[in-house]
Amino acid sequence: MVGCGSVADLYLPVFKHLSEARLEALVDVRPNVARELAAKYGVGKVYGDVREAVRDPDIDALIIGTPPEAHAGQVEAAAAAGKHVLCEKPMAATVGDCRRIIDACRKHGVKLQMAHMKRFMRGNQRVKAIVDSGILGKVFLAECHWDCGVPGLIDSYRERKGTGGGSLQDHGPHCFDLVRWWTGNDILSVSATMRIVHPERSYEDMVVAVLEHENGMVSHHHMTRVSYGREHSQDLYRLYGTAGTLVVRNDHHFPTRSLESPEIILYAPGGISRRYEPGTGWNLDDTIMQNYPFYNETKAFCRSIASGEEPLVTGEDGMHAMEAVMAAYVSAVEGRKVDLPFRDEVDLEALFDVIRGRDRKSLGVGYTVETSARMLPSVDTPFFGFSPPRTKEKWEPGKHGSRAGVRLGEFSGRILPPQ
Repeated sequence: MVGCGSVADLYLPVFKHLSEARLEALVDVRPNVARELAAKYGVGKVYGDVREAVRDPDIDALIIGTPPEAHAGQVEAAAAAGKHVLCEKPMAATVGDCRRIIDACRKHGVKLQMAHMKRFMRGNQRVKAIVDSGILGKVFLAECHWDCGVPGLIDSYRERKGTGGGSLQDHGPHCFDLVRWWTGNDILSVSATMRIVHPERSYEDMVVAVLEHENGMVSHHHMTRVSYGREHSQDLYRLYGTAGTLVVRNDHHFPTRSLESPEIILYAPGGISRRYEPGTGWNLDDTIMQNYPFYNETKAFCRSIASGEEPLVTGEDGMHAMEAVMAAYVSAVEGRKVDLPFRDEVDLEALFDVIRGRDRKSLGVGYTVETSARMLPSVDTPFFGFSPPRTKEKWEPGKHGSRAGVRLGEFSGRILPPQ
């Protein structure tokens, strides 16, 4: 396991259940962090650099779980030493580095699997089966709402210089890849807009992207890191077909919080609807092995190595998603549709200089983003509905929807209490 940050806690428990492999070593530039995890999970070896680890003859493969700007160099070192690679998303910080990763693994004849773990969730596989059954008819529109209101990400590796952006580079590879995988329609072009809403952030925390796909399909993606309530850690999808609409609501981005499958509901003509439940096993170990995506993708990786077959999620899959991400950044700054394949080298810092300057001007600086609990103000329900504010006029309780100015007898004054 290369990288002992938060992603390591997603993978290390897998090896309690995985019969195809054992965890041989941990690698991290912070030896004390690696030693603590090694003691917790009973791992016998700790290395401070991936170049040391790849010289170990007992290691056959590496899981790359470091920040994306480090991936290309680490994968090249692993591939040159004949080690297979399971690479976390985002695949890299640039499309050029994605190409380096693919070329290195191909040159040295090692397996490269991308860790797009959403494909390894049983509920999402059920969605794939529903789409492929044809019951939706021709899918012409897909919609994704991905909210992840986590203030603690500010200044973390996910939002720092070199990583390659903010919410889009972190979450875009998930939802772009999932919609493409469900429908089988490659991305052809990207149009996007984005904002830096939180005044303490340096990278985008609100994105709206429209993707045009093969076969005339369009997908719309909304992502934000300023969100509250049920939506703050939710991804919601709608797939619109000519014979039905499928709604997929996943209340848990993080499968460590729950192994529950997403809510899947199909709506068909004539008011017909059907809820799909993947179900779970009776035994806790079985439930974990069935539903934990990091177990499933690691097992698939091991099976690919043992069988010699191509991994189920390829480097090309990872690069396709990152091309769309980079195209979205360019589109948001230049105000144009960007076609794929997109292999241009992009100066992201220069783009974000433009975005920061623009957003400070358009959004202003006289506001804060709430992160702590507070009392919510009371907002009266309008008594009438025939006097709404005009365009850009502010709501005034005594003026809009109140009883003032109503003639006696014009209205009974009685109103039913809320149910």
